[in-house]
Amino acid sequence: MKITKLLLLSILTLSIASCIKKEALNAEADILSCSLPEELLANDLIDTNRPFDEGLQAHPIYIYIKEGTDRTQLKPIFKLTPGAIIKPESGSTQDFTKPVKYTVTSEDQNWHRDYLIYAIPQTNENIPTFFHFETTKQNGKYIEFYETNDKQSITWASGNGGFKFAVPSAGPYDYPTTQDSKGKSGKCVKLSTKNTGSLGEMVNMPIAAGNLFLGQFNIGDAITRPLQATQFGVAFYEKPISMSGYYKYKASDHFYNGNGYIQKKDVFDIYAIFYETDEQTKFMDGKLAAEYNFVHPNMVAMARVDVTPETAETDEWKHFNIQFDYKSYGKQIDPAKLKAGKYNLSIVMASSRDGALFKGAPGSTLWVDEVKIECK
Repeated sequence: MKITKLLLLSILTLSIASCIKKEALNAEADILSCSLPEELLANDLIDTNRPFDEGLQAHPIYIYIKEGTDRTQLKPIFKLTPGAIIKPESGSTQDFTKPVKYTVTSEDQNWHRDYLIYAIPQTNENIPTFFHFETTKQNGKYIEFYETNDKQSITWASGNGGFKFAVPSAGPYDYPTTQDSKGKSGKCVKLSTKNTGSLGEMVNMPIAAGNLFLGQFNIGDAITRPLQATQFGVAFYEKPISMSGYYKYKASDHFYNGNGYIQKKDVFDIYAIFYETDEQTKFMDGKLAAEYNFVHPNMVAMARVDVTPETAETDEWKHFNIQFDYKSYGKQIDPAKLKAGKYNLSIVMASSRDGALFKGAPGSTLWVDEVKIECK
């Protein structure tokens, strides 16, 4: 019996050592951070953790710069994993009128990673405000939604990147956030709460709610600081008045409550937040709902679909039209700050309302389509 235990322990130790070695080698060719002078940046949230894009054959990085910045003379500075080198060199002048490809090579020369970096002028024109969920692209194994108007394009974020690590064998339509062909009009977004398999169980994150939001998902925080991984908000230049759209919902009642599974009806969430940014608050994250109950000094307004476990389910498309609540926060919008892009908007939707806390019922599914923000 002791020999068997020792053998199993040895195998486990070797397996863990092998995994650590592989992870270290892969990580040795990473861009950890990217920066430009603050006066050039329209948004200093630069996500260097986006997954590999098969269409680009690189990891994309998007830098949002102020309108009018000379993109032909930009000198981004990179922090790399120890010992790695980057070509073109960190701090070298590059022409970003087109995306620039960078290659990071590990210290032992055995690993490399390609990045495609975009410098995007941030205009004072609004992002699209009518979302049809028709246009997608495949980012690695999963689907990303994007929308365009005459001035700008916006890509929705989701937690699919975290699910990819938990269930690497999943296909594009096995992910919590995907597309469905039977929308209210054309196609729609489909959000489902999923089991995360043995790896999710190991880290006490056994479920993943389907979610979609305006902002970015920081994969680097997904395991250690999951609430901070969902970074809500994009710059918005008008006063939002209402949010409308359509949804369907099927709730499961095999609910994981943090300790185990109980019989409890799940419920979805759809809301929009409008808030002011400053040096201390660059964005809101998952703590806003999970810990602060939407009470925060920077909050200006909110619109939320009001449902309960008893009223949430519907087999037919149900219309919603909710006014943004400004009175509860007692804030006045500063026109100069609004024009300068100092206010952020995010729309957030999830198949399980408490999914950010890894509470929800696998099988709960939310379909959403034709979401529109009316502005003043």
